[in-house]
Amino acid sequence: MRLTLALLLLSASTALGQTVTFSVSGNQGTEIVVSKADCAKVTQVTWQRQAGNLCDTLYIWLSPDTCSDIPSTTEVTLEEIERTSTVSTGTVSLNVSEALTKAGQTCEAQTENKSFKLCASVRPFNSTGTTCEATATSVGTPAITLTLDPKPPGAPILPTVTGLDTALSVDVTAPSDSSQMKVEVVKLVAGEDGGSTTAGDVVRSKEQTSSNTLFRMDNLENGVEYGVRVFALDKAGNQSEPSPLATGTPIASNGFWAAYRGAQGAETGGCGAGGGGLAVGAVVAALGFWTVSRRKQS
Repeated sequence: MRLTLALLLLSASTALGQTVTFSVSGNQGTEIVVSKADCAKVTQVTWQRQAGNLCDTLYIWLSPDTCSDIPSTTEVTLEEIERTSTVSTGTVSLNVSEALTKAGQTCEAQTENKSFKLCASVRPFNSTGTTCEATATSVGTPAITLTLDPKPPGAPILPTVTGLDTALSVDVTAPSDSSQMKVEVVKLVAGEDGGSTTAGDVVRSKEQTSSNTLFRMDNLENGVEYGVRVFALDKAGNQSEPSPLATGTPIASNGFWAAYRGAQGAETGGCGAGGGGLAVGAVVAALGFWTVSRRKQS
């Protein structure tokens, strides 16, 4: 009698502990985000379950709400593992377009984020280990979401641009909903009849994570004024409108002293000089236009 009871308890414990582990391909992590352009993009997810008996069919599916159930007719069923199946692993394909279509919706009609949960659920054995509970329980881990993000981030504000030797230093401010920032250095096109200059061809482009807000744009020509604009990108790849156009001019590394002397500064050859003639501080102040160039274009 004791042996029979022990076997029943062991069976129940194994069944109640049934779990399904998900693993997403690539480096997307547990939050899969796509843009409208990639609404039909397929992401592969591998699942693996513990060996052991099932009390009922195990479902792997996409839900817009909760995983503590079984899929309805308006939700995508990705896999059904029958109670007697010995299959313990497999791969399912996720895409937002299919999930929306099943619910009678379209990608094009979405104006706000739309998310779906990847679920695994099954009716577990009850405490006796011989019959199933009335409702299914979520057994999938970790929590994975599939999200359509139809909106780009807001346009970044005007960047700060500083001239360096054959380069520009660009300090940007990242919008809160961005994951990447992109800086473009462009040629300037003069406006007609004295109008504002506008952005021309792209000369250099660089992307960095939003946490790294200082860009160095190299391989530029000293003495040439360039336009600089910034874009924000979100995790889905949506790109914002450009920031206002700033300008900057790379300067040669010895250009400061040449400009200093040209502004009546004396060649000193030492730290103590600077008395007589134009005060050093006044000359440096007069050279402010030369060291940093930033102008907002309307």
